[in-house]
Amino acid sequence: MKLSDYVIDFLARRGVTHVFGISGGAAVHLFDSAAKHPDVTPIFPQHEQAAAIAADGYARATGKLGVAITTSGPGATNLLTGVCCAYYDSVPTLMITGQVATHRLKGQNDVRQLGFQETDVPSIFATVTKYAVQISDPATIRYHLEKAYYLAFEGRPGAVLIDLPDDLQRAEIDPDALASFVPEAQIATSDLDAEIATLLPVIAQAKRPVVVLGGGLSTPRIGAALDQLVDRLGMPVLTTWAATDLIAHDHPLRVGPFGVYGPRLGNFAIQNADLVLCLGSRLSQNVTGGILPSFAREATIVMVDASRGEMDKFDSRGIRIATRIEARLDAFVPKLLGALEAAPPRADWLAKIAHWRGALPDDRPGPAGANAGHVDAYDFVDKLSDAAPSDELIYVDTGGNLTWTCNGFRIKRGQRLISDWNNTAMGYALPAAIGAAVQAKGGVTCIIGDGGLMLTLGELALLARHRLPLRLFLFNNHGHGIQKQTLETWLDANYVGVDAPSGLSFVDFAKVAEAMDLPVVTISRSGDIAAQLADVYARKGPVFCNVEINPAQKLYPVLKFGAPLESQLPSIDDELIAREMIVAPYKAAPPSQSGGAGV
Repeated sequence: MKLSDYVIDFLARRGVTHVFGISGGAAVHLFDSAAKHPDVTPIFPQHEQAAAIAADGYARATGKLGVAITTSGPGATNLLTGVCCAYYDSVPTLMITGQVATHRLKGQNDVRQLGFQETDVPSIFATVTKYAVQISDPATIRYHLEKAYYLAFEGRPGAVLIDLPDDLQRAEIDPDALASFVPEAQIATSDLDAEIATLLPVIAQAKRPVVVLGGGLSTPRIGAALDQLVDRLGMPVLTTWAATDLIAHDHPLRVGPFGVYGPRLGNFAIQNADLVLCLGSRLSQNVTGGILPSFAREATIVMVDASRGEMDKFDSRGIRIATRIEARLDAFVPKLLGALEAAPPRADWLAKIAHWRGALPDDRPGPAGANAGHVDAYDFVDKLSDAAPSDELIYVDTGGNLTWTCNGFRIKRGQRLISDWNNTAMGYALPAAIGAAVQAKGGVTCIIGDGGLMLTLGELALLARHRLPLRLFLFNNHGHGIQKQTLETWLDANYVGVDAPSGLSFVDFAKVAEAMDLPVVTISRSGDIAAQLADVYARKGPVFCNVEINPAQKLYPVLKFGAPLESQLPSIDDELIAREMIVAPYKAAPPSQSGGAGV
């Protein structure tokens, strides 16, 4: 059996239906084998970065291994950004990179290259993969494939890589004679039952508890057990952005997001809690704020995470983690659920949060799309929430479009909302959405800004070729809005490389989409949003929707620079509602202080 045939069949036997990549001299055998396999379909993006991200998007949607295949040298190094996306978000992906033939490897020679396009790929990827290996003996292919597959899903999932020389790809092997990989027996680092038993009275005694849901609950998805746990805990539920889709917007216990870009309600809740039960969140600075000792100022913090390091990192940084439970969430959640009794009454705490929900003012400004030819981003996201079907997979890029979506989209039960949460690469959403759409049973929505789309513009051709059930919403504010706001804060609105006047180059996106044979809808009037969204979602095939967002649109709310989350929360008395709030509407510098730059 040819080794490349064995590789593809190995993947197919584990449920992989699609592989993504760009052909090249050192990968032709792998793609030949993929094309010939009855259960595997190769998909060819325009760039290897898009291939890695498509594999990531496929894995998040399916729970299966995402696979990208490329040739050697630049084909391999172009994968790096997509690999980081998967690694930092704990997404199981496998990169298979072609390599020059073994007799052309430089080995210990004091040269930079011996073979054409030779590159030491495992060394480059070693810090952003769980396993990166170059195959040197065809007889070890089963061992390394099984080990890579195991490590991609084991513990905290992530990316793995196999570098496969060209001559080994075409080698003949005997599958029955190949050595297998046997994982080492896992030694329990803690007694989970005992730790949960210790946690139960802490939960029962709390008067103002909150539970924080993080992205670790999606790697893998926990499902019904998490729903049952939320109900049994009876605690107000706070979500990181990566956990937006874990609880429906209308769930009675849902409070919503919190942190630097979080609404006031979420920040009020966590800053006045006496217990924070944190499940699967690393508590990044985006949610804690920059003044770490002030986070959850009166709370006992309990962290549950698959990585001990994510909990221990706070020892020298000021956040007091009272209890640390190292466990995968798919093991912890069912065990806690089984051990919990019915939630003690917390009517006063829930009533306080309900009061805040109604009494706190809206952080958002008035509509920013009043001028002809623009719509308000928050208004659009609000109406998009109504229009998107309940089984939709929604992929969002980074920057303003992500902030507006995560703070304004009302997630329905059954929907998924997915982004590159920790690497936040511009241009993630389109190839990731394509990776989901190639196998999606329902529809896929892609939300992306003009900056991100420019980086992946060629993938519109792939979308058109396969006539995928994908609705692409371009949030077209004609610039990098979040960067403009940053420059207004730090550099007196001295714009450099953030819009067309300051150096960016854009295209007429609608015309490009039409040239790619995609149907185009442009939304530029607030009164037309609902009807045009209904039209977009009535279409089965791909559709490109150009949404003209006001270039002056800002991101709200946002924590005042240098302010801790708790600095303006002296108590949980109602008086705080009348005082200065923890988040204030962003105010751009007046023209006299900004060199006359417009916004």
